[in-house]
Amino acid sequence: MAKHPRLAIVIPTYNRAAIVAENLAAMAGEVRALDVAIYLSDDSPDNATESVARELAQVIPNIHYRRNAPALGHDANLISTLCWADSDYVWLMGDAMRVEPGCLGRILAFLKDQDLLFIRGHSDDPRMISQLQGEEAVAFMRDVLWHQTLTGATIYNRRVCDWVREQGSAMLMKRNFPQLSVILGYTSARPITIGWYGEVSINSAKKESYWRAKAIGVFVDDWAELVNAFPAVIPPHLRARVIRSHSQHTDLFNATTLISLRPSGEFSWQSLRRPHFLDAMHLPLWYIVGLLAWPSATVAATVGAKRSVRFLRNRLR
Repeated sequence: MAKHPRLAIVIPTYNRAAIVAENLAAMAGEVRALDVAIYLSDDSPDNATESVARELAQVIPNIHYRRNAPALGHDANLISTLCWADSDYVWLMGDAMRVEPGCLGRILAFLKDQDLLFIRGHSDDPRMISQLQGEEAVAFMRDVLWHQTLTGATIYNRRVCDWVREQGSAMLMKRNFPQLSVILGYTSARPITIGWYGEVSINSAKKESYWRAKAIGVFVDDWAELVNAFPAVIPPHLRARVIRSHSQHTDLFNATTLISLRPSGEFSWQSLRRPHFLDAMHLPLWYIVGLLAWPSATVAATVGAKRSVRFLRNRLR
């Protein structure tokens, strides 16, 4: 075995032992055959993930596990995990993500010294782009930044991880988007080479996201703050377009999501006063006002019915 592997898959995790076990077991054969290292950085309050790591070590020899006590928290654990691996490339993977069967070897062959290789997940762009540089790379990054919010959609060259280590606490870090803070920070500081791997290669077993109940706080306030913080990559005249691109491509802020956020107050008349609320919406203002004007009793009944249907679907699976 070489001193360090060419690729490490690093996974910051919290309370998802069963999903991590399922995903890594499915990937174990390819990971072992291709000598890909696995790193698990565990913020969980129990031993379940540690037990999973111990069992997986029987089929994945190059697996590394650590328990964070006290827990680092989402953002700090992600950055710490990115900087932990000793490999030429680091694939930062969400703890509910897995690589699609057969893709790992093809992706390894596609790695040709890019600073960042973007891996297609829920984009509809099937192109294979080996290398983009200069302004062409920066413009492409702006176009796909919405997609790179997915933890698992980026492979980082060792030199990017080294840059993060050098920055330490001085690195500009925006809440809930630490990986994009790395991507945008590095691009602001250094000439960048980007690749795009256009085969759908990642999949999520996750049914609900950690942030779903706070979608407006995350993908209006925090998302806009991130976009505004790196003017070398996203100048002022392009910010509104980039902010809107996430919901425009993912359909996050559709009627169903917004109505579901009304009972908690996450979506309210006050939302219209958030500085970038309308920038982040892909629905027209008149439609959003109509959703806010619905009687509360109707909203409660609608949300309750949707929850009942979801409950029944889960019971029938």
